[in-house]
Amino acid sequence: MLILVLEASTAAAKAMLYKSGEGVVGILPRNYSADAGNTVTLDADKVVMETLLAGKQLLEKTGTDTVDMVATCSIWSHSLVMLDKDKRPIAPLSTWADTKAAPTTEKYRKDRKLFLSLYKRTGCPIHTTYTLWKYVHEKETGNAGKAAFIATMPEYLFLSLTGEFAVAKSTASGGGFLNLYTLNWDEEALNIAGVEDKMLPRLVDSEYLAPLAREAANFLGLKEGTPVLITGADGCMNQIAAGAFSDNIMTLSVGTSAALRLTVDRPILAEYPSTWCYVGVENKWIVGSATAGAGNCVDWIGKRILGLNGGITLQELDEGARGALTKKDAPIFLPFLAGERCPGWDDKKSAAMFELRLDSDVYDLYYAVLEGVLFNLKQCYELTVPIVGRPPKFISISGGIEKSPFWLSLAASIFGLPVYVDGLLHASLFGAAYMGLKAAGEIASVKDIKPLLKTCFAPDAAKQAVYAKRFEKYLKYYSMQQ
Repeated sequence: MLILVLEASTAAAKAMLYKSGEGVVGILPRNYSADAGNTVTLDADKVVMETLLAGKQLLEKTGTDTVDMVATCSIWSHSLVMLDKDKRPIAPLSTWADTKAAPTTEKYRKDRKLFLSLYKRTGCPIHTTYTLWKYVHEKETGNAGKAAFIATMPEYLFLSLTGEFAVAKSTASGGGFLNLYTLNWDEEALNIAGVEDKMLPRLVDSEYLAPLAREAANFLGLKEGTPVLITGADGCMNQIAAGAFSDNIMTLSVGTSAALRLTVDRPILAEYPSTWCYVGVENKWIVGSATAGAGNCVDWIGKRILGLNGGITLQELDEGARGALTKKDAPIFLPFLAGERCPGWDDKKSAAMFELRLDSDVYDLYYAVLEGVLFNLKQCYELTVPIVGRPPKFISISGGIEKSPFWLSLAASIFGLPVYVDGLLHASLFGAAYMGLKAAGEIASVKDIKPLLKTCFAPDAAKQAVYAKRFEKYLKYYSMQQ
């Protein structure tokens, strides 16, 4: 079976050809053009077009004109694109990084009873990340009057490929509208938004298939009617690719943003909204935490502040950061350039650098950012693991962090666990391909996917005390922003 996987992520379009029994035929990632937007707002049609273009170019590059299946993948429902009666966008797509709804979410979060009740049913705190609150803000500011339908990036991609307005329950659970227990739209969430369920896409299983529509087929150069698989969100697909549905493995994705996840047998939530819980596949759920600052913080410090594009290289910064660690007096960085998701869900929180000195150099600053991102994730780890009731065996890590061996070794030591890199730089694409194999009956369960343990970064016990002391400082400065 030959599967074309198409993914629309936050910052890039990705395509992969995967053949059962052989593996990857080809992968083609391409960053969105400036015309498509940025990580805050995007032109939904241009995102779809550039995602299809990645697929078309990969098919042409490999000389492929026929596939057995197209599998789609995108971010969780952490976005909003409002559609008119013809299901055409009436405004730009707002991504998880768009925090303009902060005044609205701040108002609703003051109702502690509502904050807790919604979280306990949907697994999603009140935050600008989620579709529900993006839409409520648009409605309360008078910008949703022409909206006949509410969509997010994943279902708009599927709609463009098939003409069907549908969403996998797993994906939908990351939008704030889905009840974790009934697996239907939550009545209270609908009432708060003032919408009827017919405005939302049809809920389907992650193995739902629909035929490829003529226009998309012609563009890709594929046969009309080729089955298109809806799969699920990138986080869930990452979990599958890492073998985390078959074993007690924590996955950690560090891309533009970051997230850590554990697979569980039932919805598990914190006493107070600090973590999240979404629907997985095969009667499993995923408990985790997500941070808004990760690769975007590294891009900021590298390109905007340190001139990464002006002569200094990533390798040089990494090597210099090792020296900054040895000095033990680098600044402490709070990575909230795009606001805060977990653990405080404070949309308006800003980043900060503490303990700057006259002798702080570019490497100290770079090190502080790498460490600050991981300290935010360490906060999340210490909230997530106790509610699950078991620590993971190890962490399977993926994303842009894989380009930096120093950052990977730093992660192992800060978490105090072995960190494995499986070599699947685009892990979510593999997860979607595996879902395609399951939908076709070639594998019985995603539990059959075993972890790839290629490169291991072990914790450095000699540095544990240093990290512990610096983490205490991080928490002190974090509490000052509360």
